[in-house]
Amino acid sequence: MKYLIFFVFISSLLSGVSVAQTTLDVSPKVCVVSEQHDFCDLNLQFKWQQAVVKDVCLYQQNTQIRCWQQQGSGQFSYKARVQVETIYSLINPHTGDSLASVLVEVQSTHTKKQYRLRSPWSFF
Repeated sequence: MKYLIFFVFISSLLSGVSVAQTTLDVSPKVCVVSEQHDFCDLNLQFKWQQAVVKDVCLYQQNTQIRCWQQQGSGQFSYKARVQVETIYSLINPHTGDSLASVLVEVQSTHTKKQYRLRSPWSFF
């Protein structure tokens, strides 16, 4: 009876732990767009790791960038021209399942001017 209770206790603890967890990190995570350009060129550094060794591919939105076969971790440098927020994902090429994703944000140095529709002294 003691062993049964111990087994149930251990099983309940392990049920909340994800065995096949995959992580994906990118650096830098932010692109700052200046007034002269609507884009920025970045040298992105990707690092990924997964608990289970399997095939994975790195995608930029819907475009495949690179694949690894039977790997548990990896690093990759990629030159990108970024104009809008871009999602990079690790995808299982056999099932199409997304394993991990990361977002590269775009921030602008442009300041938008707000114009008044009426003069400040007008009542209407």
